[in-house]
Amino acid sequence: MKFARLIGAALVAAAMGSGVAMAQDDATPPPCSSDEYRQLDFWVGSWNATWIDADGTEMHGTNNISRELDSCMILEQFDGRPGNPLIGHSISMYVGRMGHWKQIWMDNSGGYLDFSGGPDDEGFHFTMERPVEAAPHLRMIFRNITEDGFDWHWQASQDEGETWVDQWHIMYSRVEG
Repeated sequence: MKFARLIGAALVAAAMGSGVAMAQDDATPPPCSSDEYRQLDFWVGSWNATWIDADGTEMHGTNNISRELDSCMILEQFDGRPGNPLIGHSISMYVGRMGHWKQIWMDNSGGYLDFSGGPDDEGFHFTMERPVEAAPHLRMIFRNITEDGFDWHWQASQDEGETWVDQWHIMYSRVEG
């Protein structure tokens, strides 16, 4: 019996420490309602994605972005087909105690990437620390953001972030209707 109470107390303490809402009075704003959680709202929606492949061919894909978990998380569902077999999902969330956004990307090539970022003077960015010393620094940049579109740049740096080179540039246009 003591063991069960100890486990119960540990679970309650863990839930409170992880940010899980236990009880909320009417005066407390709902979780994820501060302005920081709206910084990626420009991305939410259904998008046509267009890019020029390495051989000069125009490629097309789709990306569907939705708010989930009571608007605390943003879910991305990218599909590069038919021209590119890449299918991937990401989850993004503003982490208040860290003061920035986190994004985890996973895809059908076995890719797993862990980014941090937030708004900047020109739009929004996510940057990934190098997993090993020999790997380049990587980042995603959202630029030229309007209600109906934006440019997304996948960039790499071989010199500790002094200079960045586009590896993939996708032009997004919002799907009508």
